[in-house]
Amino acid sequence: MKRRSRIAIIMDILSYIESEGGEALATRTAQATGLAYDRLIELLEELEKKGIIEMIADEKSRRVILTRKGRALLSKLRDVEGFLRDLGIQL
Repeated sequence: MKRRSRIAIIMDILSYIESEGGEALATRTAQATGLAYDRLIELLEELEKKGIIEMIADEKSRRVILTRKGRALLSKLRDVEGFLRDLGIQL
């Protein structure tokens, strides 16, 4: 099995959250992206510090919300991915 690049993992996370209407549970995001929950949380904390996502936690769950900045980043990443694919390069 081929390892995904860090950027591909981030795109998978952001794409999943977007596909869920811009808000998703962290546990479901981990399952959908094939990441261990603790690894996902590390990445989410980094993305939150950069304003890409926002996390809201309560005693039962942790929700992840895609910010406007996160939507813009995802759009740009998709553009770059398409350009690279046209050149025969995979992220």
